Amino acid sequence: MRGAEAMPADDSLIDKSDAPVTNSFVRRLESAPSRPVRRGADLVGLLPGLLAATDWIGLSATGFAAHKFLAIQAVSVDVHPLAILLAATLTVNYIYLLGGYSTVAVMLRGRQCAIASTAWIACILTLAGIARLVERSGEFQSTAAQVWYGAALVSLLTTRLLVQCQLQRWRRQGLLIRRVAILGTGLPAIRLAQRLNRCSDAEFAGLFFDRQGPMSTDDGAAGDIDLLVSLAASGQVDEVIVALPWESRYSLNSAISKFAALQTIVKIDPGLSGLKTTPLEFGFVADVPLLTVQRRPLPGWAEPVKRAEDVVISLLLVILLAPLLLAIAILIKLDSPGPVIFKQQRYGFNNNRFTVYKFRSMRDDQQPDPLVPQARRNDPRVTRIGAVLRRTSLDELPQLFNVLFGDMSLVGPRPHAAAHNEKYAALIDGYLARHRMKPGITGWAQVNGARGETESPEQMRRRLEYDLFYIANWSLLFDFKVLLVTIPAVLRGTNAY
Repeated sequence: MRGAEAMPADDSLIDKSDAPVTNSFVRRLESAPSRPVRRGADLVGLLPGLLAATDWIGLSATGFAAHKFLAIQAVSVDVHPLAILLAATLTVNYIYLLGGYSTVAVMLRGRQCAIASTAWIACILTLAGIARLVERSGEFQSTAAQVWYGAALVSLLTTRLLVQCQLQRWRRQGLLIRRVAILGTGLPAIRLAQRLNRCSDAEFAGLFFDRQGPMSTDDGAAGDIDLLVSLAASGQVDEVIVALPWESRYSLNSAISKFAALQTIVKIDPGLSGLKTTPLEFGFVADVPLLTVQRRPLPGWAEPVKRAEDVVISLLLVILLAPLLLAIAILIKLDSPGPVIFKQQRYGFNNNRFTVYKFRSMRDDQQPDPLVPQARRNDPRVTRIGAVLRRTSLDELPQLFNVLFGDMSLVGPRPHAAAHNEKYAALIDGYLARHRMKPGITGWAQVNGARGETESPEQMRRRLEYDLFYIANWSLLFDFKVLLVTIPAVLRGTNAY
């Protein structure tokens, strides 16, 4: 970054028609009454925790209420109180794993209702499985249990509707809009101000310079740092972005220190607006501030933990689904001539080839096309049974053996055919970064709708973004979340043909 003194004489790069701020706007801020420190934007941060507590209390209360009401009505009641508390705890954890308690998800009514319903159904199925193991299945088929199931779902959905009503009230009052100001000098700060002025999720409060005295109106300056501090102290500015030259250490530290006693959020623009890779963490090496943009995806114990997860879950699924696997194999054999299992070479971990297994869903081709054309809607190659298998993703079940053999994982970037892999590796920079982790039966891209046919490099770039996000943010909880979300994603059947 360069200071204002080093700005070029030609300021044609600055969009004068999109001036960052006007002095009249600042005067309006100064004359406005001070806001309370606790604003709607801050309260939104409390909503996930409040929602989780309300869910737990609501699920427990409906369970005990159903138990008590039916006991008064002389109806046989068998639901154990500990089962009610366990169900409430399980559901809250499932919602958390599905991302229902994130700040972003709280703002979306449709997503909230879908997640809550899925989590409650998953909880009921879990309880049924536990009850079968301890030979208490009748307890969760009683009248009390059925009343509780319905009342609990109503409680979950009603809570979310009330949250949305409160959010709409805060929106009407303007409490959810953050007021963001920029403190900086030079062309980079002005460009940042113009971009922020066009942002819809924040209200731009102005561009302020870090020195006293009148500012150049051509630069759209709203005032100096002392004015900005006074606005922040009165609650008129919620967040300050410091865009000072990194070389000016004294100015940078001095500017930040002026906000030390305030509740204002202070951020630093590192001047990396063109960076396409998501920064992972910030740290120091030899007292030099550095951003980490890539690290080993599975360091330390992460790799053996993920492997243990794959082996245990896939082995259980193979045992539980053995009758289904056998039935599908018989149907495929009866439907069309050819092998039951389809084998194909694909690229996996470290860009090494391996053989992927799937139930054959297309007619057997003795001379397959080397370009491996992707399946498309109403593809004539797909068999009658194959259409059902592809729509329900049951054709992917043999990949459980790929997981047991160590070539794949339950969750990870989906492996592409070798021809497609080589094609997109040449078209998209960083495409091969998806091979830093084992390919998965399901993945973060697939549960977010990026599945099926990719007709353009743009579609593949979107899928790649999801894959790289998963690799950069892997955790055991993230895997469980993807596995849970896969169920409704498969039921929707989007782009599955």
